[in-house]
Amino acid sequence: MDLVQVSAVWLHSLATVVLLGYYAVMALIVIPVLRATLKESALGRVIPDIERRALPLVLGAVGVFLLTGLFLLLSDHRYLGLGHVVDNTWSVILLVKHIVVIALVAIGVWIDVVVVRDIALPTDELGRTAAVRRLALGATLIATLGATVLLLTAAAQAS
Repeated sequence: MDLVQVSAVWLHSLATVVLLGYYAVMALIVIPVLRATLKESALGRVIPDIERRALPLVLGAVGVFLLTGLFLLLSDHRYLGLGHVVDNTWSVILLVKHIVVIALVAIGVWIDVVVVRDIALPTDELGRTAAVRRLALGATLIATLGATVLLLTAAAQAS
C-alpha cells in the first residue's frame, strides 16, 4: 500500500466533503431557513458573516484539491500527458471533470466577490432579495456540479 497515494486520495475526498457539504447545506438548509425567519436587513448582516467564516475552509478545500488533484493526475498510469486529452476514455472523462470543476470554482468566486457584496451593501431591499436568490442559485449550482464531479470521478475509476 502506497501511503502517499492513500493520503492524497483521502485529502482529496475530505476536501470534497468540505466544499460540497458547505454549499449543499447552504442551498438546502441555511438559506431557506434564514429567508423564512429573518428580515431582509438582517440577511445583509448574517449571510456575509457566514460566508466570511466559511471562506478559509472553502479556500483551503480548493487548495487541497489543486495539490492532491495534480499529484493524483500525474501519478496515474492512465495519464498520457497534456497533448493526449482525448486518447482514451479515462482522459476524456477527466477533461470533462476538470471543465466542470472550473465552472464550479468560477461560480464560487462569483458568489464571494459579487453576490455576497450585493447582499451586504444593496442599493435597496429588492436588490438584497435578488442577491439572496442568486446566492441560493449559485450554491445549488455548486452542489449540483459537485455531485456531477463525483459521478465523473466514479466513471473515471471504473474506466
